[in-house]
Amino acid sequence: MTAIPRGERFRDLRLSTDEPFTVLYGPGVDDVFVDPDYGVRALEETLWGLLRSEGYRRIVFSSLSRPLYFRDPESRRLSRPGWERAEPDGRGGAAENGPATGKGGSTAGGTGAAPATGRMRRLRGPLGTVRLPTEPGTGPGSADAATAAPARPSSAVADPFAVMTHLGLLRRPEPRTAVVYTQAEEILLHNQASRQLAAALADRAQDRLGHNRWIFVFRASTLEGVERTVADRRVYPALAAFLRAELDHPGRGGAFRIGYPDEAELGRLVQHLRLRDRLRIGDWRELAPLLRSFADRPRRASAWREDLRRLAADGTPLERRAALDRGLVTAVTTDGESPWTRLDAMPGLAPVKRHLRLLANRIEAERALPARRDAATQHLVFSGNPGTGKTTVARLVGEIYRDLGLLRRGHLVEADASALVAGFVGQTAERTNALVDRALDGVLFLDEAYALHDQREGFGREAVTALLARMENDRGRLVVVLAGYPERMREFIASDPGLDRRIRAWIDFPDYDPATLHTILLGMLADRRIHPAPETGELLSQVVTGLRRVAGEGFGNAGTMRLLADDLFDTWAGRVQRQVHLPLLPADLPERYRAHLPRPVPTTGELLAELDHLVGLRDVREFLTGLTERLAMRQARGLPDTTAPHLLFLGPPGTGKTTVARLVGRICHTLGLLHTDEVVEVTRADLVGRYQGHTAVRTREVVRSALDKVLFIDEAYSLASGTDQDDFGQEAVDTLLREMMENPGRLVVIAAGYPLEMRRFLDANSGLRSRFGQTLHFDHYPTADLVEILRRQAATERYLLSDGAAQRAAAWFDARRAASPRDFGNARAVAGLLREMETRLARRLGPDGWDGAVGEPITFLGEDVPPAR
Repeated sequence: MTAIPRGERFRDLRLSTDEPFTVLYGPGVDDVFVDPDYGVRALEETLWGLLRSEGYRRIVFSSLSRPLYFRDPESRRLSRPGWERAEPDGRGGAAENGPATGKGGSTAGGTGAAPATGRMRRLRGPLGTVRLPTEPGTGPGSADAATAAPARPSSAVADPFAVMTHLGLLRRPEPRTAVVYTQAEEILLHNQASRQLAAALADRAQDRLGHNRWIFVFRASTLEGVERTVADRRVYPALAAFLRAELDHPGRGGAFRIGYPDEAELGRLVQHLRLRDRLRIGDWRELAPLLRSFADRPRRASAWREDLRRLAADGTPLERRAALDRGLVTAVTTDGESPWTRLDAMPGLAPVKRHLRLLANRIEAERALPARRDAATQHLVFSGNPGTGKTTVARLVGEIYRDLGLLRRGHLVEADASALVAGFVGQTAERTNALVDRALDGVLFLDEAYALHDQREGFGREAVTALLARMENDRGRLVVVLAGYPERMREFIASDPGLDRRIRAWIDFPDYDPATLHTILLGMLADRRIHPAPETGELLSQVVTGLRRVAGEGFGNAGTMRLLADDLFDTWAGRVQRQVHLPLLPADLPERYRAHLPRPVPTTGELLAELDHLVGLRDVREFLTGLTERLAMRQARGLPDTTAPHLLFLGPPGTGKTTVARLVGRICHTLGLLHTDEVVEVTRADLVGRYQGHTAVRTREVVRSALDKVLFIDEAYSLASGTDQDDFGQEAVDTLLREMMENPGRLVVIAAGYPLEMRRFLDANSGLRSRFGQTLHFDHYPTADLVEILRRQAATERYLLSDGAAQRAAAWFDARRAASPRDFGNARAVAGLLREMETRLARRLGPDGWDGAVGEPITFLGEDVPPAR
């Protein structure tokens, strides 16, 4: 019998180590395997061939129903008592125990096993006088394991005797022996000699005769599952300790996962079925991409074989269309283009492409060096907003690394934090390892990886620990791509030094520019068979530019274009109905996107009409008039960098700073400089946190909420007024400046406060003065202006001001200002006076006086104004 050649799934299996046991597990243990000689075999037969090629002469198998059986006559002969005295040609022991087996392990006469018991006075040893059964129809000569005749169960060997025999054979230094438990879970659970088996395992663990091998085959998909099965049994502490050691120190060689077939093995399966089952190939040019698509799916070869056999039985050729129609794949690249060609064809992403080429060149240079080195880590971080191509590039990375020889399959497994984290201790590590097992020899793409920090009851930490261990121990078979928003990815990687050490490269995916987004949108419309009219194409370009301009963290990029394409399709379809040849017209643009179209430039008078309602503020009027005229002219001429400046408002309370800030917001919005006219009003309490790092987060969140708006910081000097070392106002100032620099044109910051104190604010960071392009002074209102403001506020509530009331109000303002010049509230004092005047008016008129004047104005008299004090 010849040894079976080693296939890809067993390339790293080590059957000669110093470990006392070998454990096989994973989804492939119940699979069939297509060897390099195109034979299709089950695990038992494949394992027999691998052991034989490693020099094992005696190979013993054990299952729950057959505690002791063989696949070849030599192993059976060498397991008989007295085999040492057998002749070289196999006579002796074999002849004494019955007829010799023929090809495939069956008896010469083909009638079954020899008698199970008998007396052999001359022979002594671990087997006593028991005759071993012969297993018919189980030899390795079969070309297809599935067609081999099933072995006849043997009930003659009891569990205690089988355990004693296994251990006895393993103890013997010659011949080289392997004992294989093909149904390890069932044997460990139902063995009727569990005490003897536990003792044998303990004895074997201490013996450590490395040239012999005790092999256990588990169906569990992860090593954690195997360890839990054994530990829960609480009967086999030696095996449980071995498994824990393998988990704690992977790479020792005692545990091996059998996974899914790769592209090469599936290619051999197709050829096997082509010759045996007459499977036809529709287009040979499509076969290679089809096989790559097959290999990307985590499926057993046995499942692929059944699907392909059905194709052959139906007379359907294997080709792209049939694979899609039968649900074998969801998408196939049939053009034969290399991953580099497809990467280059992706719009934009110039930094990403440049980085990947440099990385590939470096890897090729390292591999060309004569000195052999351990496998280097190839894990990556992809940081960027959604829709920037991270998942697509991760898939291409797998193919590129496969072509470079770094990965065998190069398939992509996508997941997020919820796929790793479970609800109780221990299960999270198992789920994480199961996911990694699926991705072995390919790429594990973990999106929004930082969400592991947010998982309940700390189980996210357990997932990170398990992931770090696999990133290190399987670095030669795995590429992990951690992806997410840039800022949060930086925080996540910095949270654990182990993460940073395992990252080969950090690749930033920038948001697409408007031109690239427009190209993506037109491509999506073309895929939907929609053709924009020429004027519509220009309109869509303007919409895309507007969408990109207001993009913040979380901008969907290609995803946003997909939503726009869907909305355009809906409105177009509603208009054309069955006349699908009609083009996309400007009228098909949904209303909610029209806000991003350029607006007609308003006249200066229209923009500044609201200033006519303000009292005083001459300097402010001049500045706003000049600003409006300049910005309107630049916009009308189509000049670039049309942005509104950041402003400093210096002056006491009640001088109109907040009112003017809101007016600035409306002007900038009308000119199209800001997406909304909203003003976000904050103070120190909204920006400063309670501990180190908290302030930066709060300030950043406030600024991000004010993008495309006006951010009005009242009493901004309070950020720089702290003297305590635990005061975090400086952190807020530094973060504010950084955000102003990183969001040009997306934000107008107006900082307001008393003139003297605001100097401290500007001194808090040397970059602040250059960021605020204009300073406006808001002086105290003169008394006449305060009386005018009072008159206007009263008029809005249907009150009139008599001359006597105006004179007494002026005296009241002068007295208040003199009593507390610094704290005088200006317009705020006007509002307070109006409330007091209403109270005195109500008391003077009584119910009968105001009841009949519901719709008529009421006049304030001098006596309605409180005395000055």
